[in-house]
Amino acid sequence: MSTTGKYGHELVDEFVQYLNGRGFEPRNPDEVPGELRTEKAEYDCYGWQILRAGPNPWIDDAIARLPKKLPTTYIYLLQNYRFRNFEVGPIMFFGNTGQDLYYEFSRKAFADNGLYPTMHKNGFLQFGNPFESNYDPICFDMKREHRGDAPIVQLDHEDTLIRERIRVVEEIAPSFSDFMQRAISEKMKVS
Repeated sequence: MSTTGKYGHELVDEFVQYLNGRGFEPRNPDEVPGELRTEKAEYDCYGWQILRAGPNPWIDDAIARLPKKLPTTYIYLLQNYRFRNFEVGPIMFFGNTGQDLYYEFSRKAFADNGLYPTMHKNGFLQFGNPFESNYDPICFDMKREHRGDAPIVQLDHEDTLIRERIRVVEEIAPSFSDFMQRAISEKMKVS
């Protein structure tokens, strides 16, 4: 069954339910918008969750600036949920809060003029990093888009910045849908 129809949206909803069920590490107040907070934790930090919310007009603006369309299920996630950046398995997803946070998707997808022009002209759309202190882009490889979905790859940031070329370090998943299914079935770590 295609992941671009109802099944794709159901998979995203199940993915979000899984993530919220696993729980996220509490964060400082300036890193968690009030609407996402669940409870106050130790050291003045707050627990938080992914919140179903929309419309998210900043996402439409960001999507319009991209040279290619993002995978349909990822667009659904961005248009229907709000979340700060989080890690699941080998990916730190950029946040989608509409706030001025450092790892906000609508900002980070275009933040580094040394990275994104080369990535975009080669069909790579960044949506994360391996983790907060790793600068390698995690991207959808839109050159290999199939039925509204695309492989997830990690690029070498130095090759892109210094040599203006793309070098794939690793293919993380054959598609975003596959990644979500694996995260749920393998009970990937969430933070």
